[in-house]
Amino acid sequence: MAKRDYALTLSRMIHFTLFGIPIYIRPTFWIVLAIFGGILGVSSVESLIYPALFVIAGFIAILSHELGHALVGRKLGGGQQTIILELFGGVTSSHGMQLTRAGRVLMILAGPMMTLILGVISILIAWNIVGPVLTANGKDFWDLVLYPYLATAVSPKLYILSCLIMIGEWWTVLNLLPIYPLDGGQLVAQFVRSPKKVFMTGFITSIVIGLVSFQLFHGYFIPIFMALFAFSNYREYKNAPF
Repeated sequence: MAKRDYALTLSRMIHFTLFGIPIYIRPTFWIVLAIFGGILGVSSVESLIYPALFVIAGFIAILSHELGHALVGRKLGGGQQTIILELFGGVTSSHGMQLTRAGRVLMILAGPMMTLILGVISILIAWNIVGPVLTANGKDFWDLVLYPYLATAVSPKLYILSCLIMIGEWWTVLNLLPIYPLDGGQLVAQFVRSPKKVFMTGFITSIVIGLVSFQLFHGYFIPIFMALFAFSNYREYKNAPF
């Protein structure tokens, strides 16, 4: 894409600056989050609040994740960072940044750490403030960590906390799997010189995680994700030079 066309595309997105970092948001980012939040199953105007809260939680968590990458990258290597939120997550690009391998590793890890910290803070808030409400409603706290939708029976405030916990903890685990282009796959690429080995690792891991998750949870969400990653890694494996 020509620079002029690329600049025009960016100008049509929602955009703002935070900590000196330009942030652009594609419409597909909101659409995918709304679908994950259950908007397709909404049966009344009143129930729209829960997909909306999921979108807010997802936006906070994913933006925090990308800011972790961008801020640490700028601190260690200088340059100009740009964040684009799109489809299933975000991308942090850096121009003029110079990092050692150790710096790149720290920059990669900074994203998951930000998301993890956000999840832990949400757990502490839910545990200390919402605990009595859960007890009064006969809910087990740790069920909400696994199944955030249970919070809809208690309150919208608890639901958004549950979403932040789920995204903060479970997305961190998923994101650290050795599957390219997830952060775990990028970490592998810092230590394995052969791109073919990096992509084959991602391909095999995607298949294993997809099969195991389907066997354990009988859902299609993670297996579909893993199938997409498996396809992407296999395609890159075929095109890699060595």
